[in-house]
Amino acid sequence: MRMMSKNLNSDITKLITRYLSIREHSRLELKNKLTDKGYHPKDISEAIEEFSLKDIQSDIRFTEEFIRSRLKKNKGPRLIAAELTARGIPDNTVTKKLSEVPDDQWLNHTVDALSKKLKSSAITINDKVKIYSFLTSRGFENKMIKYAIDECQNEC
Repeated sequence: MRMMSKNLNSDITKLITRYLSIREHSRLELKNKLTDKGYHPKDISEAIEEFSLKDIQSDIRFTEEFIRSRLKKNKGPRLIAAELTARGIPDNTVTKKLSEVPDDQWLNHTVDALSKKLKSSAITINDKVKIYSFLTSRGFENKMIKYAIDECQNEC
């Protein structure tokens, strides 16, 4: 194993520590940020691996936190999956963690997103094409959208 120079290791370590103190980051996000700063890819990989081995950086923890944050914003599973994949999270991890969210929670978030949209725009519950377009763009599946429309016709 190639050892990093003390100063380089210290600089990278300080940056990773700072990034992770603000919020969880995926390995890919850290790699991209450090690459943008001009550090050598091998030094970056070694430093990130060290943080991962010590469980200071965790793609699992990042994924869980990312899903929680997107649920608070009423985002759907398809959009969340795409965003996680773009951040370097493996498909099997994405699928597993998204499946841990109960179906009724997804449905509630779909209804919440639709309710909020109906209150803040000129769209009415009868504008099905616009509703489908809006909720699809937020990552919700057709069955979730149908459920939300049915719920909002009764209650919104």
